Amino acid sequence: MATTGCERVLVFLAGRDKLKNAGRSYYEELKKCGWEGNVEMVEHDGVGHVFHLLKPRCEQALDMMKRLVSFINQEPVIISWTSKI
Repeated sequence: MATTGCERVLVFLAGRDKLKNAGRSYYEELKKCGWEGNVEMVEHDGVGHVFHLLKPRCEQALDMMKRLVSFINQEPVIISWTSKI
């Protein structure tokens, strides 16, 4: 996991999803594995797996979309260095 090929990861969890613990474990492992990126986790209580597809206009789905769009629109981290020739 330490070689994950991106700088940022966003993990969404649904409070009543049977896969919630797997998502939480992924988040925790990514944080402690030595990966140097930024990982965020968002949990929506009271909803199940694929809630955003089943009820795309519910409050939690709209919040999820807003957070996803914000995450995607963040400026990437620019790494600059000075080359010594």
